[in-house]
Amino acid sequence: MTVQFPFVTSAPGKVIIFGEHSAVYNRPAIAAALSLRTYLLVSKDETESDYICLEFPDIDFHCHWKKSDLPFHMAPKSDTPHVLPPKNLDPELISDLGPLLSAIDSPLHYGAAYAFLYLFVSLCPRSTPGGLTFTMRSTLPIGAGLGSSASMSVCLASAFGYIGGHIKEATFYRDSKITNDSDECNFIDKWSFMGEKCIHGNPSGIDNAVASHGGAVMFQRRGNSLPSVRTAMRNLPPMNLLLTNTKTPRRTATLVANVSKLVADYPKSTAHILDAMEDIAREAYNLMLRPFLNANGKDELLKLIRINHGLLVSLGVSHPNLERIKLNCDELHVGETKLTGAGGGGCAITLLRDGIKPEVLTELENRLEKLGFESFKATLGGKGVGLLTTNDSALLKNMTVKNFINFKSRDNIEESIGCTYVGDWRYW
Repeated sequence: MTVQFPFVTSAPGKVIIFGEHSAVYNRPAIAAALSLRTYLLVSKDETESDYICLEFPDIDFHCHWKKSDLPFHMAPKSDTPHVLPPKNLDPELISDLGPLLSAIDSPLHYGAAYAFLYLFVSLCPRSTPGGLTFTMRSTLPIGAGLGSSASMSVCLASAFGYIGGHIKEATFYRDSKITNDSDECNFIDKWSFMGEKCIHGNPSGIDNAVASHGGAVMFQRRGNSLPSVRTAMRNLPPMNLLLTNTKTPRRTATLVANVSKLVADYPKSTAHILDAMEDIAREAYNLMLRPFLNANGKDELLKLIRINHGLLVSLGVSHPNLERIKLNCDELHVGETKLTGAGGGGCAITLLRDGIKPEVLTELENRLEKLGFESFKATLGGKGVGLLTTNDSALLKNMTVKNFINFKSRDNIEESIGCTYVGDWRYW
């Protein structure tokens, strides 16, 4: 297979719909893909044949490395079809990458570069051409608990797997029903998890699973060192969502610790709360498995969202800004709102009712903007990791790094190259 440049890979962000905090206590959680995505343009510049470049303008990061300095660790491709990573990061490779990362002093930039280099030298052969530039753009708010790092890792793993010849080209289009996980998609999922390890140390694996497979995932940790259980729902019916970023900083570790103390101080009461959250997640899972979601099913899901938020409030993980969002959504009767992720700030999600008048939604967005929040219309569910090549799309042939960097907004990115607007995308 000959790879033609340029090409683009893309992967969605995620929101946790049910099971925040209760997942820590081995209860199930459900996360679903967002229509907000990360895009990676891979292009080739013959005049820069000695270098491999990473451009990530959304976090103001630009870096390049001499190809001859890279410690390629890829096993021979002929011996390792769909080569899967070991359970842990390779200590020897970590040591070899150290000098290439030593000049980066921002934790955000370091994590991006570390994941990039680790995956590149693990999946691409030494014969990979130089002069490649990897330009990352995101329509996701970065660092808001929406899986932006996993989305990035999936884009990288799919691009490097494609360049290295480990995976075939994607074959499913937007309207295709994907009933089974392909070897390619499982490959991308497992290798992107290594990228997440580079960035977060000990990730759960749920973010990269959703970004790879799309749809939704029910995830449950098990005690006694048993492996976690993940059940994919790839063909989740699309649902309209309003995502609102409070821009309120919070520390996940602190919020988890506060809930842990509450559980220790009030074990009987909190056990009932956690049990109720588990029941809600399982009921929602049964609803979301349906190939279509009728009006009654949608109403049930809205009720479960309302109840789940109330239970999270009782655990003390909401925030006045999250409640302000919920109050305005309730006043305008647009749907049901809950916090997502750790809480204490961060983001709220509102599952929208059907048939909302556009002027009502505009009124809500204006109110939220006046409060200093940022809101995004998005769709819940949808496809996972995707590929766009020059054979699929004529517009890609003229796409340059400069064009890609100069997109001024999320809407510009989506309208020019996005999975929602461009029907030529294929999915693994």
